[in-house]
Amino acid sequence: MKAVVTGGAGFLGQHLSFELEQAGHEVVVIDLAVSRWHDLRFPEIVEGVFKEHSDADVCVHLAAKVGRLFGEEEPMETITDNVGMTALVAQACGKHKIRLAYASTSEVYGDNGEKPCDEEKGPWTLPHNLYGISKLFGEDVCRHYAPDGLTIFRFSMPYGPGLPAGRGRAAIINMLHQALHDKQIPVHKGAERSWCYVTDTVRAVRMVLEQTKGGAFNIGRDDAAVPMMLVAELACELADARPGLIEEIPAPRMQTVVKRLSTEKIRSLGWKPEVDLIEGMVKTMEWVVTLDEQGAVAA
Repeated sequence: MKAVVTGGAGFLGQHLSFELEQAGHEVVVIDLAVSRWHDLRFPEIVEGVFKEHSDADVCVHLAAKVGRLFGEEEPMETITDNVGMTALVAQACGKHKIRLAYASTSEVYGDNGEKPCDEEKGPWTLPHNLYGISKLFGEDVCRHYAPDGLTIFRFSMPYGPGLPAGRGRAAIINMLHQALHDKQIPVHKGAERSWCYVTDTVRAVRMVLEQTKGGAFNIGRDDAAVPMMLVAELACELADARPGLIEEIPAPRMQTVVKRLSTEKIRSLGWKPEVDLIEGMVKTMEWVVTLDEQGAVAA
């Protein structure tokens, strides 16, 4: 299988590219970090890329503006990247008859409390942040332009080496980084998550691409829900942090406090998670110690 991976130099992109290559597949990475001629917001660049790789079997479209906070602060960029750019990529995939695999998010389900969300049955409420809205719109755009074999990945809580720390970034990375640098760790009251280590995440993606002909798939865990207070405590333990860093605060508006997903579809393919939370946090801490105090990769 030849796969074009947009956003292939990003967090999920790097891990997925490695996973696919290790399984014997050919990978083409398209990412602005690689070349300014990979800016998929321009129609002529998109057409050039997909004309050059028209023999590809699949395009995994990961390139996007990610995150609730960034979505609200940068609404124009969020819509441009998650809807406009997706439309161009989907249009090109449809034209060149390349199977499209679109990276969506569990945020498209909205906030359903304790009810587990199934890919087809829901339950569904309206997404309550622009990021979720933009990704749900992106799903419809993909169905419009590239319906044949369309695969939709609704990612939930991936984490691991390669993620930066800082405002708007993944909570688990930030907690490890804050504990390591003796900074206050805010924890949203009542927040609960099932975190999925990145190697488990990308293995699920590979298995879906290899074994199915399309459909929507939740990519994450449904068997490891933990309070974020416990995650913060584990972060402090791993960092040997001083007592008193953790502070419980109200969850912000437009935040999904509890997430519940059904993973029956990926488990039916033979997938099961292999890395538990403690092992995953230990592995991730090895990455976090390489970041500087601001959360970027140290020079």
